[in-house]
Amino acid sequence: MENNYLIEKYIQNCLSSQEELEFNTLLKTDANFKKEVGFHTNLKKVVKHEDATNFRNFIVGLEDRTKNTTSKKSFLKWFAAASIVVLFGLSYLLIPKQNVSTNALFASYFEPYRNVIAPIVRGENQQDDKTLAFIAYEKGEYQTAIVLFSKLYASTKEPYYLFYKANALLKLERAKEAIPLLLHHLKTKDTLTEKTNWYLALAYLKIKEKKKAKDLLKRVITTNSYHNKEAKELLKKMD
Repeated sequence: MENNYLIEKYIQNCLSSQEELEFNTLLKTDANFKKEVGFHTNLKKVVKHEDATNFRNFIVGLEDRTKNTTSKKSFLKWFAAASIVVLFGLSYLLIPKQNVSTNALFASYFEPYRNVIAPIVRGENQQDDKTLAFIAYEKGEYQTAIVLFSKLYASTKEPYYLFYKANALLKLERAKEAIPLLLHHLKTKDTLTEKTNWYLALAYLKIKEKKKAKDLLKRVITTNSYHNKEAKELLKKMD
């Protein structure tokens, strides 16, 4: 994951558990990453200084620290960045947390469900549509997978094709198309059905229907279903 993206999400206080682990590892092992985190954390403090006097005091404090620890060039970097924040606003710092991002939250928590239907075995040369569909899915060729899943569902009516087609659509950020498939899949009783509420919640989150997303996350939690721990985290971040 891009380091800048991790820092941005840290500043917004919306790291997932996996991202938080990655962030903390980088913080301990990468000196440049730690320096950038410090830079952006202090930059955020500038935004909170609402009047010119506080801002001037903040800059003076920066200057005092940089005299002994960094070059004039470094101080100028701080000053220029802080000035830009005050004058024009830095979007990821100024946007309220709850508005930051249904998109960012979706990106943090969505990951296409793994292929458990037709695991691909290296060296096999099967070329039937089912194998080709899941090969495309695993390779990230989601549009190809969508076409094949549609064809396979039409001929077999196996509900898991709806589930995987919906996952592929979500990966392509086509949540509105994924939602009817997930709703249909919820009516079935295959081995993947208990995972559907999680993905349906993310689909509603993606299209900014937060109430529906929250209701589904609560259902995931109360039924102790797939990703109930992540559902608790996400629900807190949506409040």
